[in-house]
Amino acid sequence: MKKMLCLILLINAITVNAYAKELPTDTKEYVYGLGEDNSYERAQQAALANIAQKLSTRVKSNTEITHRKEGKKANTVAINNILSYSRDIELPNVEVIENKEKNGIWTVVVKANRKNIQIALKHQLNSLNEDLLFVLDEFRSSYGPACYYSLSEKASSRERLVDLIPAYVGSGINDDMEQEFYITIQLFDKTFAKCEKRNKYRLKFSKPVSTTFNNDVRKFLKSKGFVVTKSTKNTGEIHFNLQVKQSFAYNNHLSIIAAEVIVMDELEEIRYEEKFKVKGSSFNSKSDALTRAQSNLLKKIKSTI
Repeated sequence: MKKMLCLILLINAITVNAYAKELPTDTKEYVYGLGEDNSYERAQQAALANIAQKLSTRVKSNTEITHRKEGKKANTVAINNILSYSRDIELPNVEVIENKEKNGIWTVVVKANRKNIQIALKHQLNSLNEDLLFVLDEFRSSYGPACYYSLSEKASSRERLVDLIPAYVGSGINDDMEQEFYITIQLFDKTFAKCEKRNKYRLKFSKPVSTTFNNDVRKFLKSKGFVVTKSTKNTGEIHFNLQVKQSFAYNNHLSIIAAEVIVMDELEEIRYEEKFKVKGSSFNSKSDALTRAQSNLLKKIKSTI
């Protein structure tokens, strides 16, 4: 991944340097971006990403290298598919000031009003900040599964806030508002750590299962961040509703398990629900067939949760 990122940055540097004379210098009023691709639309997107890249140094890049033959000449075309971590930056009133095509490659230069960018970024940051603070206030002194799930669902908003702050500062604004957002991020991380630690559940089976299956389920849940406990205080529940059918034919024992797995938080809100149907067979015994069915059930659960 690091090698790929270095390759992209090198390609970008070569591209920008090749057209440095054509790209106007950024001013207090405007920020300029340049993009190059064999598609006009992608070249324009790359130009917008170039602006985002200037605003924030955190860029996730991916270059698609495709080999194409034109007559007897083989050309290697580097298609920059630059996705900024600040990909949700709104760039209002962006104007294409130059576009040209040469040998199948489009070059696009755009400009965006710096003040409008700052206003858009500030609006997004405030909106994200208020959204996170609302959820954090709800779980200010209540840590458990409900908090864990709610904050997990807001993880992307937290990341967007982190990614937009450098862009906001990089836009040239100097109002120190980023400190307020960093405080929210720190509070989010501390709260999430507490909720993750107390993401505890009681495990319930509607029918007896083997000790091996019980232990394997507990180990798997632990690996996924679920703490299995016998406590009834501020804990969720994981239900395994099982229906087992067993038969014997042609000297073969067959066990079929219809299972419904339900995960509820401490507020009894269903956070996960899935149904499975598996089977296990054995020439030895029906207990062996049931063990194999339970093993297949665990495999199904692992592939879903």
